[in-house]
Amino acid sequence: MLSSISMKLKSTYTQITLNRVTVAFFLFSLIHCFAQGVIQSFLFSVNSEFATLVTRIVQTAEIPLTNITYLEGSSNHWTLRMCNDIPHGQAKNPCMVVFQSGVDDVQPTPNLVEQDTVESQSIFQDLSQGFAITPNRNSLGNVTGVTFQPVAVPSALQATAASSVFLNQQCTQILAYPQQVLQNSVREDITFLFLQIWLLGVSTFALAQSSVPHILTALGTRFLITSWSAYIVIYRTNNQASTFQQIVSAPGTPCGVELFPTYFGLRQAYDIADLVLSCSALMLSGLLSWNLLKVYNAHSFKRVGAPAHVIRLYKYFMAVQAVLQLEVFVLVAGTSLWVAVLTGTGISKISAHTTIYKALIIATTVLVLPWIALGWYGVRREQKRMMISFLAIAFFFVTCWGIMFYSIVYRWSFLQWPYLGCFTVASFILIIASMILGTICWRNFDLGLAEYLNAESALASLNFAPEVFDHSDVEKSGHYYAYDEPEFPMPTFQKGGEGFRIAAPVRGPPPVYDRPYNANAPF
Repeated sequence: MLSSISMKLKSTYTQITLNRVTVAFFLFSLIHCFAQGVIQSFLFSVNSEFATLVTRIVQTAEIPLTNITYLEGSSNHWTLRMCNDIPHGQAKNPCMVVFQSGVDDVQPTPNLVEQDTVESQSIFQDLSQGFAITPNRNSLGNVTGVTFQPVAVPSALQATAASSVFLNQQCTQILAYPQQVLQNSVREDITFLFLQIWLLGVSTFALAQSSVPHILTALGTRFLITSWSAYIVIYRTNNQASTFQQIVSAPGTPCGVELFPTYFGLRQAYDIADLVLSCSALMLSGLLSWNLLKVYNAHSFKRVGAPAHVIRLYKYFMAVQAVLQLEVFVLVAGTSLWVAVLTGTGISKISAHTTIYKALIIATTVLVLPWIALGWYGVRREQKRMMISFLAIAFFFVTCWGIMFYSIVYRWSFLQWPYLGCFTVASFILIIASMILGTICWRNFDLGLAEYLNAESALASLNFAPEVFDHSDVEKSGHYYAYDEPEFPMPTFQKGGEGFRIAAPVRGPPPVYDRPYNANAPF
């Protein structure tokens, strides 16, 4: 066991240090994973801080967890509704309007609003020393608002700082929307942290196996990460800043206070740094991947030469591996995001079929690793029963998660959180792709791939030094061995006294993987 692991590590090290390109690709992947992880950690810290702030305000105001918010409209024409059920497909409208641009239902004291707007920024400028939030109640014991007071105000701001800020009940209801947005941002940051670790693993595996599909998978993943980062910088952060300013911070609104004086500045700075790093990583990764592809395409196999049709089947095998490795992250991440919605938001109180959803989540979690193993070893060993099980589980995933769209709760979450929607769509695409590639491999069983891989593994277990053989000239000839009958008589021998002749043993057919593809050979 230990010797096998040692040989695999040695083989991986050999492939990583094969030439300057492979070394550069590995170092680039490692350094980029660390740098991107640091930036994502900063984003997570900022989002967590302000998500915690808003969550404590909403909880202190005793806003029921069953209430979810629904924002519609456009800039300067927003309408924010608070609902105790999904706002679509219901016989009775479950929502009430808590904010509408240009309309103030609560009519707070103008002087108080003006004072808060001017001075609140100093209160929320630095929350590192902590803060206190206390509820204000009427004679009936109902919460009418909350008072926010920092534990300590920085000395540089003490001359202009207000001692506290009062947030009325309508304001705390409005803050339920920023709470949901910021909590989703925290979940996205956690997902991206794990994505960087996974991407490093795929890049290392691509080098260890000289896998073209894995290199393309890593490159495609970097492209998607860069596209999402560009979307964040160009549109989403600015849109959120504008929306929060119009419904929370603008004078005359029910809140009228600057709750996020430093948040969007820090967030935009980290987002830009993340985008710059992602763009540079994409370009450098593209350059290194191009050079690796030229090397790997010139030397398709590492240890034993093989004809063209086996090389083609081997590429399908590696493509199945690449899709499954990508799918294991996307499926688990998408399922985890749905779990977060189902357990950490108002959906947990609204959903009437939570038990069914949890059963599907548990089934997916239990089956995903066996499913990956069945697809991997089913193709690797050309086991038809494994492939049937693999395709059956894939069909189960597609069918059950497709039926989930019948649920209004799932459809609502899918539409309201684009990040969850992206992972869900990507998961469906990858499952279907794995089924197609698996079927192609199944149809080409018994054509020599398993024999080739077994021979390669046997040589690897003997610590055989990899050699690359160019068979292009031989393949063009259409055959690899000549099995014509010799012109001279085959030697025979007479077994003494028994009166019959036994032919000497003749050479058998070549290995399956070394036969011409679709050749009309007699064996």
